[in-house]
Amino acid sequence: MKMILLTQYFPPEPGSVSIKMAELAEYLARNGHRITVVTGFPNYPTGKFYKGYRVSLIRKERKILTHDGKEIQIIRVPLLPTSKRKSFIHRTVNHGSFMISATYGGLLAGKPDLIYFRSPPPFLGVTSYVLKRLFKVPVIMELTDLWPEAPIALGVIKNRVLIKLANRFVKSVYNHVDFIFFYSNKHREEVLNLGIPRNKTEIHPLWVDTELFKEQDKEEIRKNRLIIYAGLISYAQGLDVIIDAAIKLRNRPDIAFVLVGDGPHKDTMVQKAKEEKLSNIVFIPFQPLDEIPKILSMADVLLAHLSPAPHRLGTIPEKVLAYMSMGKPLLVGCKGETADLVKRSGSGVVFKPGDSDELVKGILSILNNKERDTMGKKGREYAVANFDKRKVLADLEKRLVEIAYSKRSQNLFC
Repeated sequence: MKMILLTQYFPPEPGSVSIKMAELAEYLARNGHRITVVTGFPNYPTGKFYKGYRVSLIRKERKILTHDGKEIQIIRVPLLPTSKRKSFIHRTVNHGSFMISATYGGLLAGKPDLIYFRSPPPFLGVTSYVLKRLFKVPVIMELTDLWPEAPIALGVIKNRVLIKLANRFVKSVYNHVDFIFFYSNKHREEVLNLGIPRNKTEIHPLWVDTELFKEQDKEEIRKNRLIIYAGLISYAQGLDVIIDAAIKLRNRPDIAFVLVGDGPHKDTMVQKAKEEKLSNIVFIPFQPLDEIPKILSMADVLLAHLSPAPHRLGTIPEKVLAYMSMGKPLLVGCKGETADLVKRSGSGVVFKPGDSDELVKGILSILNNKERDTMGKKGREYAVANFDKRKVLADLEKRLVEIAYSKRSQNLFC
C-alpha cells in the first residue's frame, strides 16, 4: 500500500500530533508499506524555524528505518509560522498557508492508494479534497478534537459570522472524506448529530508505547514527593491551577511540582511563580521522547488537567495513556471520557477541573493512600490490555489496507 500522511506537525517538533503521526508512519513503513509524509518546516511551538532547516519551496528527506531499505519519505513545504497561537487570525493564516503548500507537496508525492490526515486543524480537509479529486483515492480523517467548538470555547472565535462559516466549513470537510476515525464516542455522536452517515464513522482507540512508557530505575530515597506534569503548557490545559495549589502547599516542603514542557502559557506561569516566590515548583523544557519515561519514573503522582468546557467531554489527553503505562497513580482534573477512563481502570483520583482546593485534596489523598501502588499497577495493566501500540496499530493497519484495496478493486472493475 502506498499512503500519503498529511500533517502540519512532525518531528523534530514536539507534541502528541507530531509523535503519533511519526509512530504511525514508522510502523506502516516497517511493515513494508510505502509511506510519504507531507509536512511543514519545523517551527512549533515557538513560531521560529528550527536550526538547520533553511526554508525553501520544497525539501525532501528520507528516514531509513531498517537495514533492508525500509524508509519514510518526507516532503517538507513552507508555511507561515506564528507564535501568537491564541489569535484566530494568526492561526488561520498559519494553517491556511500549510493547507496550500501541502497541496503541491501531495502532488509531488505521486498517486497513493490512500490519504490520511489528523484534525484539528481541519484545513487539511481542503488539501485532501483536491488530492482526492486528482488521484481518485479514498481519504481518511482522524478526528481527535471538535472544531470550531474548541476555539469558540476559548474565545478565539467570537464573531457570529465567522462561527457560522467555520461550522459550514467543517461540515463540508466531514462530507467529502470517505471515513472519519474517532477514539471518542462522545466526539462521534456530536458529528453524527450533524447528519454525517454512521457508516463512514469508526472508533479506533488511541495507543501508547507500553514498552517505552514503563517505570525505569527505581526512585532513590528522597525527601520531596514529586507531582509531575509533562506536556504542552497552553491555555487549554488550564495549568494556573497548579500555581494556586503550589501557593496553598508552600508550607509543605516535602511536596513539589515539576512541569516538563513548553508552550504559549509557560512564560506567564513562570513569571507568576517568581512573583509568588514559589520554591516548590520547577519548570523543565521539552525533553526528547526517550528521556520522558526517566523523568516520569521519579513521580509519586502524575498530573493531567484540562480547562472545563463542553467540547472537551470527549477529549482524552494522550499523556494520560502514557501516565497509565508508567504504573504510577494518576491525579486528573478532567470531566467526561477521561474521568470515566481513570475511574474505570482504578488508576487514580479525579478532581474538579480548575479547583485548586480539590487538587490539593487529591494530592494528599494519594500520598496518604497505602493503595497508591495498586492504583499504578491497575493503570499499567489497563493500558497494556487496551492501548498497547503494537496491538492498536496492527488493527489500524489492517483496516487501512482494507479501505485502500477495496477502492482499488472498485476502480479496476469500473
